[in-house]
Amino acid sequence: MQQKFDNPCMRYFIGDVRDQERLKQAMQNVDFVIHAAALKQVPAAEYNPMECIKTNIHGAENVIKAALTNDVDKVIALSTDKAANPINLYGATKLASDKLFVAANNMAGGHPTRFSVVRYGNVVGSRGSVVPFSIS
Repeated sequence: MQQKFDNPCMRYFIGDVRDQERLKQAMQNVDFVIHAAALKQVPAAEYNPMECIKTNIHGAENVIKAALTNDVDKVIALSTDKAANPINLYGATKLASDKLFVAANNMAGGHPTRFSVVRYGNVVGSRGSVVPFSIS
């Protein structure tokens, strides 16, 4: 991505949403954040529930805190259709994450930061898609 979108207004960091200090550093002088980090595989989440919670819920909380600390203008969190009426841990953690981001608007107080959540469904032809496809 860095090779394709090489612009001085963009910075690229390696980090982890579990590392609040790194997030605070990465969000310095940032206007927009798109939060897409998550432990997304249902079987992996079921087998490693604590890891899923640490990444999807505590990671979301860290993103919110770092954004507020740095007065980021807008944070958009990517969610999933699995957060609507969740039947597995992944969906449940994403629902909790969604609720955190929506509630963060109340926590913002005098900060200019605004939080939004967008949900998407399965992408046809992606790994893990429930929509079958064939190449003729």
